[in-house]
This record gives sequence, C-alpha cells and structure tokens, in this order.
Amino acid sequence: MTHRVRVYPHNDLFNLAYFQRETIRTKLADGDQDGIKLDCLSCLMSLAFSVEALVNFVGYKKVPKWKEYDRFKNKMKKVCAIAGHEFDENVGLHKLIWELKELRDSVAHGKPIEIETEVRSREELREHMQCSWDVNLTPEHVESTYEAVKEFERFLFESCKISIGETLTSAVSVGK
Repeated sequence: MTHRVRVYPHNDLFNLAYFQRETIRTKLADGDQDGIKLDCLSCLMSLAFSVEALVNFVGYKKVPKWKEYDRFKNKMKKVCAIAGHEFDENVGLHKLIWELKELRDSVAHGKPIEIETEVRSREELREHMQCSWDVNLTPEHVESTYEAVKEFERFLFESCKISIGETLTSAVSVGK
C-alpha cells in the first residue's frame, strides 16, 4: 500500500524542549539543583533547533524556491516577509529569537579560552572560568525563551495561514 508521508521535525524538537522545561520545573519544585544548568542548556539548544526547523518548515511551505541551506538571517527575512513583517534582530520577539540563535552558535562553535588572571577569591576564579552562555542558564531565562519561541510559532502560523493540522508529522494512504 502506498502512503504519503510528511515528517516535520520542528514538532519533535519543540516537544523535546517542552520535556526538558518540565524536567527543570520538577527539579525546582523538588528543590533539586543537581545538573539544572545542564538541563537549561539542553532546553535552550532544543529551542534553537526547533526555531531553525520551524523556519525551514514555513519557508518550505510558503516561500517560492526555498533554500534550506541559506544563511539563517536570510531565511528569517524571507519567512517574516511572507508573514507580513520585516525581520529586525534588534527589536522585540525577533531580538529574542536572534539571541537564541547566537547562543546556539556560541555553543555549537565553542572555542577554547586560555587566560592568565589574578584573583582574590574562588568566586572571582569561577567568574573567569565561565563560558559566554553561562549567564543564560537559568530556569527564568529558559521560561521566557520557551514562551518567545511559542509566540513566534503562533505568529508564523497565524500570519501565514497555516493550521496546526498542517504542521503535524503524518502518513496517509493513497491507495494501491
């Protein structure tokens, strides 16, 4: 039997972020801080990947001659234009999405840091040992970023007139 199969990974990635956010919430409720920064990092990476997959989904569905391997900024401009908005990485929701993309890039392309420094305390030493993304690894930042990605998804679907049913991975029999 022949089937038409549609696989849309943005849903799986957003579901992964949801699961990770729930893990963080449970740990907070239980007073468990063990590994919570790693949970935050995992959730933020899943959110970044879900945005990329979401942009590719909307672009594939709505932008003529969509180029999946184009630069992220170009893809955002095209998808936002189809949605009736100009993309500006310095303003509002677009700024939050852009910051998430930059966080993803800094993690994905992590570079060694080697310095010599004078410190007076362990706290000062810890500060010098931080990665650039460490400031983002808080449950509060995860919550606000999660909500921003959800809002961006709603904005794109509503503006581009894409129903939720059209976004789901599915298989339909086409006979034979």
